Amino acid sequence: MDDLSEDAVCRLKLFYLPAGYRQNYLVQMTNINLAVGGRSLSGLHRISISITCLLIFQGAYAIDFHFSANSGSGTVGIAESYNVEESIGVSSRASASFDGEFRIAEENCLWGSGNADINQAFYGSGGGADYVINYALETVGASDITGRGSACLMPSKGSVSRSAATAGAFETSAELWGTEGGDVAGVGSYGFLADISASQAVATGGSVAASQKVEAQGISAVARGEGVDSEGSYVDIYAQVYYGTLDASQGVKAGNSAAGRQSAVVDGDFAYAYCQAYNPEKDYLAYVDNYILGNAYFEFLGEAEVDEREARAHQISYAEGDFLWPWAQSTYELEERFWTGAGSFESWAWTNANDYGQDIVEL
Repeated sequence: MDDLSEDAVCRLKLFYLPAGYRQNYLVQMTNINLAVGGRSLSGLHRISISITCLLIFQGAYAIDFHFSANSGSGTVGIAESYNVEESIGVSSRASASFDGEFRIAEENCLWGSGNADINQAFYGSGGGADYVINYALETVGASDITGRGSACLMPSKGSVSRSAATAGAFETSAELWGTEGGDVAGVGSYGFLADISASQAVATGGSVAASQKVEAQGISAVARGEGVDSEGSYVDIYAQVYYGTLDASQGVKAGNSAAGRQSAVVDGDFAYAYCQAYNPEKDYLAYVDNYILGNAYFEFLGEAEVDEREARAHQISYAEGDFLWPWAQSTYELEERFWTGAGSFESWAWTNANDYGQDIVEL
């Protein structure tokens, strides 16, 4: 690497060996530093790689991987921790490019069966507001697990996407969230004795946005998103099923305000979804939901938004079930209805300095 061109790319590919061979390896590598002189940027471009692979007990491994790059005042990096059984394989590839605004690109995949506890952090600084993006995946007793992801990190902004699916697991949770300049946005999914898949994404750069698509079938499954702005105002969106299926798409965003939206189709013994917005400093609340118990089926489309002026929420849904219980709530009042059978509903809630209110309408 003594004579790399200005568009040089340094690559690392990390591949964990098949289960039958892993017990033969115990590897520890630290502080591999590559200093690359570039013609188009002043100073040095530096790449730092650290890998630790340890057998923590027979049949399970703890693997730590760090990859970072800096140029001038800018830094980007990745830190990953894998605590997996030997029946699970992971492949990860990261590259650093110094052509234009320097960046790190990363791709990985996951496959196998068993228990896994995976945590990843992606960060950038020196290009404006510093940011961090975190991913956490945990599954217990999965008969099958697959996953895939990618990331592109620059000092000024970053984007990360992850997808994971498990079958036959006792429980599975997947969370992806990002922070920048005091703004936070994230999404999460959870399944208990449920087959579940979640495709999630977070992007930073002036604001933080998170989204996910969750599909699940089993005893219990949840999809949730939350956005919090730098002043502490937040939105919270949520969908849940017991003994049935869940299909939800959610998105949240934070940056001088917070906003969230979701669409969900839920079919089971119990179905529930809500959208909430709240400004704690001014006590502005807006909340709408629909709650269905017994032979439940519903289609829910909702949104919520909050800033320094107002909190507001809206939903429209079609529901079937033994007991239907929609709510609409502002800071000072609550409206609720009770139905059985089937019905379509639209509801609103809002609170600001001059007005508050809520309404539920049967369509």
